[in-house]
Amino acid sequence: MTETEKNVPSRGPSRLQYDIVIAGGGMVGVSLACAIASADSAQSLSILLVDSFPLPGRGTPRTAPKYHPSFDSRSTALSQASIEIYQSLGILPALLQHAAPIASIHVSDRGHSGSSLLEAEQQGLDALGYVVENPWLGAVLLNRLQDFSSIEVLSEASVIQVSPKQSGASITVAPSSAEKIAAPAEVMAGLLVVADGAQSGLRDQLGISSRVSHYQQVAVVANIQTQRPHCGTAYERFTEQGAVALLPLPDLAEEKNRSALVWTRQCAPEDDSEARFIAELQQEFGQRLGAIQRIGKRQCYPLSLTVADEVVRSHIVLMGNAAHALHPIAGQGFNLALRDIAALVEKIIAVSETGEAVGELSLLESYRDAQLADQRATIGLSHHLIGLFGRRDLPLQLARSAGLLALDLLPAAKEKFIQQAAGLAGRRAL
Repeated sequence: MTETEKNVPSRGPSRLQYDIVIAGGGMVGVSLACAIASADSAQSLSILLVDSFPLPGRGTPRTAPKYHPSFDSRSTALSQASIEIYQSLGILPALLQHAAPIASIHVSDRGHSGSSLLEAEQQGLDALGYVVENPWLGAVLLNRLQDFSSIEVLSEASVIQVSPKQSGASITVAPSSAEKIAAPAEVMAGLLVVADGAQSGLRDQLGISSRVSHYQQVAVVANIQTQRPHCGTAYERFTEQGAVALLPLPDLAEEKNRSALVWTRQCAPEDDSEARFIAELQQEFGQRLGAIQRIGKRQCYPLSLTVADEVVRSHIVLMGNAAHALHPIAGQGFNLALRDIAALVEKIIAVSETGEAVGELSLLESYRDAQLADQRATIGLSHHLIGLFGRRDLPLQLARSAGLLALDLLPAAKEKFIQQAAGLAGRRAL
């Protein structure tokens, strides 16, 4: 079998054993695969990436990623630490072609005087982060994926069973369609990475419990167009129902002043009309960007915090939302996952240089312990912000308003908050 043939996505696994199998080809899984393969000392490691959706592999026609702007595209806010990680993967120039820098973050509490403005320039940064539309981020990552001969892509397939063994994990891969793979295949993995999302079937199958905190809120996500330009400012405005977050998006030829909306509410809007929705949003957010002129397709989903009780076992590690799925209030979920990736790759590089097995429990426990403080601080930040700004009793409102004023007036406190929000408190480059 030729190198090209074995990487055609519609075929089954080309070998019986892999150093690393990644179950889940979303942004976390693909980022991890690229991060491992990018490390010089880890390029000899064999990687199998499995996902139920069609993914390009080596051997498929190679084309440069194309930007297909859509007013309804969802977006991700990448922290400064995430930008540094993607720079180490060699994709930053392409990624930033269609990204909007966050020059400042304006935090306010509706109906109260307290507010704070966090500025990149004051911290000596070019930006606090960047906002990129998910289709473009995915296209750039998948394009980079095809650069690595050590990564084998098996798409339109799923890991349906895992049996831990002394020397690794025995994994059964089954097709999403019988036309793609003739029959389920069994392979051995030195390390299985579970990255199949917050509702992880593999996590459940392995008997790993998780703690779930339901916030009794929903998130309404959409793109909006405003009368005034955002000038690179991201807004986080806390209201009686929840938080209204507006993230700056790059201008398009015929669509200016775009922002990505994440509106956390106690319930979904009862009236589905666009005019009513815009009027209610305008009332909650105010006139900082002038009139809200247009809104794209709205998506609504319930919010909860999910934290797995175990993230590592011998030859197994949970990553991304399978390990911890956060409330979107501070935009930290995916950024935390990228820092986890950087920490895990750091450990993999260290053992690959000595020839040790990448799935040894001692290595995975070392990764877990190294990331524990960052994970607790990040999860705590988003979780406690919900409690702090979700309650409307007067004493807490006054304390909250005073806190925002103090944050704006005390440089040391502001710098510490920015370091945490930008992911720089847990800074780690690949």
